[in-house]
Amino acid sequence: MKLFSALARGTVLSLVSVAAMAAADVQQVGKVDVSQWRGFNLLEKFKARGQAPFLEEDFKLIEELGFNFVRLPMDYGCYTEPGDWLKFKEPVLKEIDQAIELGAKHHIHVCLNLHRAPGFCINPPAEATDLWKDQSAQDAFVAHWVMFAKRYQHVPQEQLSFNLLNEPTRNTREAYLKVNSRAIEAIHAVDPKRIILVDGNNVGKDPSPEFLKYPNVVQATRGYHPGTISHYRASWAKGSDKWPVPTWPPSKVIGQLFGPMKKELKAPLVLRGAFKPGTEVALTVLNFSSKARVQAKADGVVLAELLCDPKSKTLSWKPLQSGKYTYYEPAKPLSLAVTLAAAAKELTFENIEGDWIKFSELAVQMPGGARQAYGTDLTWGAPQEPHTVAADGRLQPPPGANPSQTLVNYLKPWREFSAQGGAVLVGEWGCYSKTPHAVALAWMRAWLEEWKQARYGWVLWNFRGSFGILDSNRSDVQYEDWHGHKLDRAMLNLLLAYQKY
Repeated sequence: MKLFSALARGTVLSLVSVAAMAAADVQQVGKVDVSQWRGFNLLEKFKARGQAPFLEEDFKLIEELGFNFVRLPMDYGCYTEPGDWLKFKEPVLKEIDQAIELGAKHHIHVCLNLHRAPGFCINPPAEATDLWKDQSAQDAFVAHWVMFAKRYQHVPQEQLSFNLLNEPTRNTREAYLKVNSRAIEAIHAVDPKRIILVDGNNVGKDPSPEFLKYPNVVQATRGYHPGTISHYRASWAKGSDKWPVPTWPPSKVIGQLFGPMKKELKAPLVLRGAFKPGTEVALTVLNFSSKARVQAKADGVVLAELLCDPKSKTLSWKPLQSGKYTYYEPAKPLSLAVTLAAAAKELTFENIEGDWIKFSELAVQMPGGARQAYGTDLTWGAPQEPHTVAADGRLQPPPGANPSQTLVNYLKPWREFSAQGGAVLVGEWGCYSKTPHAVALAWMRAWLEEWKQARYGWVLWNFRGSFGILDSNRSDVQYEDWHGHKLDRAMLNLLLAYQKY
């Protein structure tokens, strides 16, 4: 119908548009078009400790903003007695009942999810048993979903769905398929029309066409890629406090400079732009082989030189062993840094002596601007390519490059799954509050564009909190007072721009 209406208006539809409409049909599950699901995760029962009833205020505000979906990631310990998987707490189950009723009252679809299930949770602490190997854990997992299926059999599929298990991983493909298939079949034996969401395996990364045989099943992916942007300085992401400040679009800086001993790979790192006096550029040394001498030049004039030689007494080095090879790293942080005394159009860093040297970070700071830092790609033998530097110090993608290619690559198996007839939802996504706000918004827009083309609905983690539009406690946002909360209006406006498609 939409296609014929568009043609009647004289609209020329591209093949992309036709493909998008076909995808919309794939996204129709029972009576529900899951491509239109937009919403947030609510975390009142995310952990058993400190759990609380869900708040009607959240549902009211989400409805006021025009969103239509909430996902409730839950710890099974919230509604079971300690030490007994199958002894359910009726008072807590009634709080879940209330959340479903609030969804109906405020025209919001509710999705129940086991974030921690008997035998598995992606987050610590680890369960005492292994869902993927332990029969009793599998039986309990299925029993929980049968309990929910019976309890909510009267609730229409337009109002309620089940998301079996959050971000399954640390399993075999066979175990993953077995456990989820058992749960699907047990739920549909009670309630055949219930919409069931199955997170892709390997932390939502991989779809499984094996589930296409089941009606009313949607698979869920994630929108956290790359994690160096979404989880920058997140306390639970190990090592994230040492990651370079993220940027978007991403720039691939090759972190190796080869010297004359490897002539076939030797090439300088080249930066081109309108560099004003006072521009600062630095390379952070990671390690090197037997010897390296790096020269920094501005328009061909040598500005600085760094000799890395374990025989030299000027700097101290720590030997490292890799098989039969020995290489070296600085005993304390070391960088080759230059500050321009005069304007320049081209800066180069070249290894003019010895073997190879690796750098972990390139940093550029224009006069009066913010420091822009880029982690490096240390793929062996990757060729150096010139980089264009914008006026604010940001590296620009090479001409013709798709700045969102890493997102395209991540989404490729999901698009292929959709082409096979599979419905898809982005069950979680977002950006932690330590990522610079401008970077977070640019990256989020790039993801939203990809999902718009694929016609995937999405669910932000979270509504209130460090990934959300309310009370996120970012240090670089001018918040707006709104219903007693601190509203990130810029992020909200971005989401609203992709609220329907």
